[in-house]
Amino acid sequence: MLLIEKSQWRYAFYRAYLNLRLEASKYRFGWLWWFLEPILMTAVFAVVFTFIRPRGGEFVYFLVVGVTAWLWFANTVGTSTNCLFVVKPLIATTRLPKVLFPLIVVITSAVKQLFVFGILLAVLGVTHGIDIAWLALPLVALAQLALILAVAMSVACLCVLIPDVRFLVVSGLQLTMFCSGIFFAISEMPEAAQEWFRLNPMAVLLEQYRTILLHHQWPDFAWCIGLLAVSSIAIAVVARLQRQYDHVLTLRIFA
Repeated sequence: MLLIEKSQWRYAFYRAYLNLRLEASKYRFGWLWWFLEPILMTAVFAVVFTFIRPRGGEFVYFLVVGVTAWLWFANTVGTSTNCLFVVKPLIATTRLPKVLFPLIVVITSAVKQLFVFGILLAVLGVTHGIDIAWLALPLVALAQLALILAVAMSVACLCVLIPDVRFLVVSGLQLTMFCSGIFFAISEMPEAAQEWFRLNPMAVLLEQYRTILLHHQWPDFAWCIGLLAVSSIAIAVVARLQRQYDHVLTLRIFA
């Protein structure tokens, strides 16, 4: 699908490992920031919806699930906007495919998310109990991973061709955060508006996570498989375009 050689896959995972080590070494709390970021963001919203606009204790868990899944998407896509520019020296001296660099960003983010999901599942396992529906979590996570990779690859390319896209991505992520159901369930919206919100795949993904973790029900398997299939096709198309216009991307990076 990505047309990447085995040695390049090894390089991608090794580079992701180095990125994780480097990121952890920059800060006093190191690896703990992987967990602290979603915790702090959730804490801010919890204060707002507990003391300023009370929504009930269960709403905190509703927020935790939404914020955890959303930050995975937002942080990865945001980082991908600059991923081809930061490796300019490497691009100048090697013939590595451009698709490799957003892939490294996605792998790095996915490894961090594994730890965050582990903490989330431990907390919810204690507070809400473990259910057989948890077996469907890998499918939902895989669908989100495919979506993230498709968007990250597209954004990485577009930001090289049209640098202004980077600002649109930042604004788009902020807008999408409020349209993804982090603070509300889609089912609470007016019926006419629900269909529009469901056009946002992240909104439906958050709904699937909550269906499994908070309501102990099976997700919409057909929708998850459909998103996985569409995202896989998008990945293949973008990877092919990146290879076809590799020289154009290189010229734009050094322009």
